[in-house]
Amino acid sequence: MKNWIKLAGFFIGFLFLNEAKAQFQMREYNTMVGFRAGTSIGGSVKRFVTDHSAVELMVFNRWKGWSGTLLYEHHMEIREFRGMEWYLGGGGHYGIWREPQAEPPWVYKGTEDYKVYGVDFIVGLEYNFYNTNVYLSLDWKPAYNFVDFTKLWWDEASFTLRYSF
Repeated sequence: MKNWIKLAGFFIGFLFLNEAKAQFQMREYNTMVGFRAGTSIGGSVKRFVTDHSAVELMVFNRWKGWSGTLLYEHHMEIREFRGMEWYLGGGGHYGIWREPQAEPPWVYKGTEDYKVYGVDFIVGLEYNFYNTNVYLSLDWKPAYNFVDFTKLWWDEASFTLRYSF
């Protein structure tokens, strides 16, 4: 029984020190909000959960429909360029096009509501303008849809202008 209590105390202490270390290494900012423009128009909210890992929610309009994407991203520094990072990650999306405005590319004329869902991959570059809270990123986000008629969307690329706080 004593060994079990010692082991539990050691485990709790390890978790506490690990969390303290993670908090010490956190970025100066945790959350970023931004505007996306490219093959689609929309917004983005990115929240860093560790120093190099972020969760990003994107909501955007394309083909007169709306889509939302939730991604996990891993950021890595580019040491040769101050303020520049590259990132990659993955996640999932859900989109909807409501008739009569619906004009998704897989139909000639929208006659019903259309929905898509699937998995996404993202790779991009992010630049922090020196000594500011302003960031500019460029990303490519291909997606695979599980809905029969849409399959692969490889053309989603956007610039995102973000503000961190």
